[in-house]
Amino acid sequence: MITRAVAEAVFQDAITACDPAERVREALVDPTLATRLDGRRRYGIAIGKAALAMARGAGPVEQGIAIVPGGHRDDVSGPVLDPSLPAGWQRLDGPHPEIDGRSRAALELAWFISESSAHRGDVVLALISGGASSLVEATRGNVTFAELRAISRAVMAAGAPIAELNTVRAALSFAKAGGLVIDSPATVITLAVSDVIGDELMVIGSGPTVGPWLDAPGELVDIGAADHARRSSAAEIIGRYGLSMPRSVAAVLSGPPEELRIAREDVARVIAPMNSFSRAAATALAERGIDAHRIVAPVAGDVRAAATRLAAHDHPIVAWGEPTLKLPRDPGEGGRAQQLALELARLLSRTGRAALVVGSDGVDGPPPNERQVPAGAFVDGTTWDAIIAAGIDPMAALERCDAGSALAAVGALVVTGPTGINHADLVILG
Repeated sequence: MITRAVAEAVFQDAITACDPAERVREALVDPTLATRLDGRRRYGIAIGKAALAMARGAGPVEQGIAIVPGGHRDDVSGPVLDPSLPAGWQRLDGPHPEIDGRSRAALELAWFISESSAHRGDVVLALISGGASSLVEATRGNVTFAELRAISRAVMAAGAPIAELNTVRAALSFAKAGGLVIDSPATVITLAVSDVIGDELMVIGSGPTVGPWLDAPGELVDIGAADHARRSSAAEIIGRYGLSMPRSVAAVLSGPPEELRIAREDVARVIAPMNSFSRAAATALAERGIDAHRIVAPVAGDVRAAATRLAAHDHPIVAWGEPTLKLPRDPGEGGRAQQLALELARLLSRTGRAALVVGSDGVDGPPPNERQVPAGAFVDGTTWDAIIAAGIDPMAALERCDAGSALAAVGALVVTGPTGINHADLVILG
């Protein structure tokens, strides 16, 4: 059995190995990008959970903003100097996981850098990581932030994968699907750290700097047709899950295609795929003499079914992914990783096996009411019975999506704090 101490040490080693700053440094000295940067003034926009680390990897800029999750809804303070950042960069704390008024303020700052500060012949380094979707936002038509929050919650609660959720968000947003840089006179180089299965640039952070022009650099591209297709897809997704939508949302999604063609010469690449974290964890286990099989295919689909598939392996494994969780009407406390951990506790009960299930970003689910936000949990063959002995029905906790409360009662939760990494959930089972 893999002990909790070993599992948590492996998690920390994987964080170090996946340092986003180093990935950015490596990308910028690659000859294919270095020639585009040589002699040009650099501006920077970093958005997401790894924004600070990525900005550090980018180095000094003429002007840059690193937008990260933090602060409180009523905190309207502007950008601040952060001594950990290189010259030219400022830090701005924004909302996560849901948008609020700060999202629009952050977008205005990012737009100012990309459209006004940077000029033709300059380069904007766009550094995107998971969590970016809520940090910059402006809605289309008459859609309010409250309506966008509500439809996003409904799609998420219905168990939609992140790609579908981001399609809906992008269809209702001016910030996503390239909207952040569509009017920038500078060349935009996007470097992305993936937190989505498939590593699609358009899906990572809802692609604020990723538009259809990337497929044909320098050529006129029909942006209107691409936007119309995206809005149609969003309407189909909402309808497929049987969700209602306000008139304002319906009006945006059903609108006619616009006539808009543009030509840009931007570049975008994923510098750290989603499975990077699981690879690093497998290496860290091997360095401790534990030969764990790394599951290449991502853990996806319903949490309970995913737990059944994982528990069927009779040898140590390292897995990664983001299974889906359909919330009941009155959910309890916990997140996707905690739910999967409790499902595994049920399947591993009274065996000599154990599992660590954690979000690589160190944050799993909404903040609990009276305790720290956990990264996930460590469970073994004794956890299920221990929860029962504590006077809690673990099966009822699973049905109510209240895994966090059940696991907290027996000290199974793992608290790490934000890691600055965002490469899906990690499962170590042995």
